[in-house]
Amino acid sequence: MYFVRVTLATTLTSEQIQAEVARFWSAFNSKSASVIEEFYAHESTVIGTNSPRPEPGRLAAIRREREYFHPQTTLRVQIGDVDVHLLGDKAAIATYTFQFHAAHAKIGIEKSSEEHVINGRATQVFAIDPEGELRIVHEHLSVLHKL
Repeated sequence: MYFVRVTLATTLTSEQIQAEVARFWSAFNSKSASVIEEFYAHESTVIGTNSPRPEPGRLAAIRREREYFHPQTTLRVQIGDVDVHLLGDKAAIATYTFQFHAAHAKIGIEKSSEEHVINGRATQVFAIDPEGELRIVHEHLSVLHKL
């Protein structure tokens, strides 16, 4: 599994951000709730594909665990090329497309569903926090077409 944190130099690089995006989705696909939660800064915001409004990143991580990280849920994620815009030495924006498929996801106490995102778009803003860790401070996922 690809959960090893990137060792940060004094200046961020595009390659480090691309590696963090890959690590994020690897952890998600592997249903590693604690790793996903650690990606988000305490003050982060997330707008998900079905979100009517932003929510705190760590709350979004807990919700995703409840919906997608059950043993019977199967996940498949594929990300496109990650375009990185460096914002100085300590922050960067990653934009990319993705496909996401979940079978037997939990949508209620006894209900499950399938979710198929064919043309997903992601923007993740990464920044180095005061402890020197690279975290997501903002994430926006949107869908052009959902089955």
